[in-house]
Amino acid sequence: MAQSNPFIVGRQSEVKLFDDLVIGRTAYHLLNIYGPGGIGKTVVGQKLAAHAGRQGIPLASIDGIRPDLTPDRILGLFAESLAATPAGEPLADSLRQFDREFRDYLIVNQVLQQGGGIGALFDVVGNVKDPAGLASIIGGLGSGITEGVKRTVSNRFALERYLRGAERALTASFVAGLQSGLAELRRPVALLFDTYEEMEGLDDWVCRTLTPSLPDGVRVVILGRNELHRVNFDWSDRADAVHALPLPELDEVDAKAYLRHFGLKDVAALDQVYRFTGGYPLLLVLVRHLAREAGGWEAVGGLEASADRDFVASKLLERILREEKAAEVQAFLEKGVVARWFDPETVSVILEISLADGRMIYDKLRRHSFVERHPYGLKFHDKIRELLLERLKFTSQSEYDRLTQRLMTYYAEKAGIAEPTQEASKTDQVTTAGKYVLNFYGPATGVIIGDETQAQQLFRDATASDQGEKAQGDMR
Repeated sequence: MAQSNPFIVGRQSEVKLFDDLVIGRTAYHLLNIYGPGGIGKTVVGQKLAAHAGRQGIPLASIDGIRPDLTPDRILGLFAESLAATPAGEPLADSLRQFDREFRDYLIVNQVLQQGGGIGALFDVVGNVKDPAGLASIIGGLGSGITEGVKRTVSNRFALERYLRGAERALTASFVAGLQSGLAELRRPVALLFDTYEEMEGLDDWVCRTLTPSLPDGVRVVILGRNELHRVNFDWSDRADAVHALPLPELDEVDAKAYLRHFGLKDVAALDQVYRFTGGYPLLLVLVRHLAREAGGWEAVGGLEASADRDFVASKLLERILREEKAAEVQAFLEKGVVARWFDPETVSVILEISLADGRMIYDKLRRHSFVERHPYGLKFHDKIRELLLERLKFTSQSEYDRLTQRLMTYYAEKAGIAEPTQEASKTDQVTTAGKYVLNFYGPATGVIIGDETQAQQLFRDATASDQGEKAQGDMR
């Protein structure tokens, strides 16, 4: 059954940036667009590919979720895809030499696979163990096998030497083919990596071998959860050539256009749903899913019901937990949202585990797509934290109160001050000690830690938010 085209809104600024990149109006030639899961990176990739097609720019893309990716397979897929595009047809001739070398490489690996590997084919001094068996394997590959390949696979030392240099040789051949094709094309070529976090094991090759050797007319786009220099610090050495851009949420106009497309017409409900989602694409999808399950937008309205908000937050948590299977990390994803930011010690305090275990979990969270850098450690994406915090309160207010009180006690001890009494905590307090600024407001309502200016502002925002929620409650 044919799939309907997805409804895509916004992301025009990213398309404009890509246009500047390929036309050559930028000093850099690699664009890294990054952001947490569900922010819409793949949609951006689709828009860039469509734009390239309209502009007659050959573009080849690789999705990191493709199984068994290796440098040679990436190059082969890029070459095949570029030559198959109408705009890239002239590249077919220039990449023909690479194509021959790539097919030879595949045949060599097929011989190794059928023969059981080098150790099974040759003895320790390099002699073929079973000449008749090797001849049978080579003969079974048909006329496509060249004399050069036959010589290579029949000599252990030639084969080992070939395999050691194959990656660089194929890369050089691919680059040479592009260089030759660009002269005939007289237009840029684009290579796009999507879901890059799934192929970060190959980042050394992409960073050190492939991208530095590409001709001037080739532009690269890398879409992934992590900023490149956080994946591999070596990217920092090429700062002038790389532009990293965090992908933001959809703005209000685009978010509401998405909701209208899927049936939400009420103006007040549109405002409330937009405020609830913050334009985060994954949340917009989850809210639409909620409306469908509930029987229509009329049943959920502006998401005033706590149960509806909990539904969205729970689905969000399910989506996040797909990335992490370790139970202790899952526990922190559910409980750690009580902290505005966290470090290994905070993790150990919240989960009541050793500092060593806290460090281990912190290191895993560092690469998590919904976690961002903070001056004092890490933090959850603001909208994600807001929803998961609401889910924690909805699930167990007592657990939320317990965790918050535990965190307040830890911060007070860390700052070297006395913990406020339950009576004193009913009034707003601000205490400064070193880098720690503690705001205690309401009975276990929240804790802020950071520089004083930031803390005071966050405190005012939180207080205003609490007052607004109270007013909404009074109206209900």
